[in-house]
Amino acid sequence: MNIQYNFNDEIHYTNNFTYRNTIRKLFTMICPPNPELDHMDEESRDELTYNEDDMSTSLSQLYEYTKDNELFQQLYDLAAARMFSTEREIGQCVLFSYDYLMFFHYCLASFHRGDFNKDNEYYLLLIQKLT
Repeated sequence: MNIQYNFNDEIHYTNNFTYRNTIRKLFTMICPPNPELDHMDEESRDELTYNEDDMSTSLSQLYEYTKDNELFQQLYDLAAARMFSTEREIGQCVLFSYDYLMFFHYCLASFHRGDFNKDNEYYLLLIQKLT
C-alpha cells in the first residue's frame, strides 16, 4: 500500500502556524500560491488552501494500515473517548491534533519500520497523556 505520509520526517512545532506546516509536510500537501488570497491573513489563507480530499484519503489509508494492530486499537479507543465516541476513526483524528501529533507521528514511524511494540517510548507517553 502506497500511503501519502512522510513516516521518516522529524517533527517539531511550537505554535499553530508551525503545527499546520507540519501537517502539510507529513501529508505532502502542496499549496500553490494564489494571488487572489494575498489580501487575507495567513491563517485564513491556510484554511482555504487546505486539501481536505487528500487529507481524507491519507487518513483512510493510514487507518487501514494500522487498524488491526492491538496497540493502535488501544490508542484509537482512548483518543475517541476524549470526544465521547467509540469510533476508532474519530480517535485517529484526535491523535493528529496539536496535543498528540508529536507522539503519534513517532508511533506511526516506528510501526512503519516494523519495530513498534508496547515498550515504545512514544506509545507509552501517549497512553499516559490519554488516560
